Amino acid sequence: MNSRRPPFPRSGLVPPAALAITSLLLAGCTAELPVPVAEAPVVAAVVTETQERKILDQVTGVVDRAKGADGAEALAARLTGPALELRRAELRIASARGGEGLTGMPMETQQLILPSEQGWPRSSFVITEQPAKGTPMLAAFEQPAPRDQYKMWGFVYLASGVTMPQFAEAALGSPAVPADDPSLKVTPQDAVTQYVSVLNAGEKSKYAANFGAAADDKLRTTLRATGDGQLAAIKKEDKEAKGTFKVAYEATRDPVKAVRTSDGGAVVLAALLSQETLTAEKGWRLSPSTPSAKALWGDAKGTEVMKVAYRDMVALYVPPADSAEQMSLLGFHRVPYAVSNK
Repeated sequence: MNSRRPPFPRSGLVPPAALAITSLLLAGCTAELPVPVAEAPVVAAVVTETQERKILDQVTGVVDRAKGADGAEALAARLTGPALELRRAELRIASARGGEGLTGMPMETQQLILPSEQGWPRSSFVITEQPAKGTPMLAAFEQPAPRDQYKMWGFVYLASGVTMPQFAEAALGSPAVPADDPSLKVTPQDAVTQYVSVLNAGEKSKYAANFGAAADDKLRTTLRATGDGQLAAIKKEDKEAKGTFKVAYEATRDPVKAVRTSDGGAVVLAALLSQETLTAEKGWRLSPSTPSAKALWGDAKGTEVMKVAYRDMVALYVPPADSAEQMSLLGFHRVPYAVSNK
């Protein structure tokens, strides 16, 4: 005779003992639900290389067409800030010289440094190809708001022999660096303040040790050569004559622009104003020494004082905070805009 256990009641109720065992098993297998992990943000430039090259073509077109006094107003369509003031000063000089001496701004590029910020304002940078004469240009472009056009904000000519820092690939984009960013050896704003001090006081500046040697700084050597040349011209007229040459720099109210380099440092662009003052003994009749200053001077009468005011722009490299490297000048541009005999 076969015997088997009676089936569970058909009511579908589970016996209390079975419920207890099931509860224990479930309790032992309980696990927390997996928490979704957010994917890392994709790092990419917010302006494509194609878009940037179109911007450069548009800027070049406006700059190339701007001639004479009327051209100074036309520049505002694609230039802004310090770049607009620099180019307008160049146009005034060229106009005073009968159209001579105005250099073009070709935008064939060897490197694009594109923004990675999602918001605005946005800034991009360009290093141009080596021209037949002179050195490449480093230019900064700005888009203040989504519907605004990109405009050239500033530009310098790289110092001969300078080694540029590395940047991220154009497709990845390079982040802007705030003026008060603490990740650098000094903040971008402080770097400009310190460099102005060095330009004014030379090795006597308390910040001189933060920068490379004066002999390796093209702007400082240019200023020294200018002063030595003008004093030599006075001596040539009269060996016993005495004269002095001084340069005074100050930063403008324009904000600085800075972009991150691959090593964690930054390239900083800033607008400055400067004035060269040449003095001779009473009775001298000084006159400007450069074609640009002479064009602004016109037929004014000389005195024993000659003052030439300039608009300047400088590009500095500022290392990251933990670097033993010094800050250095990468490039500059100077354009006279006023000449005075008192």
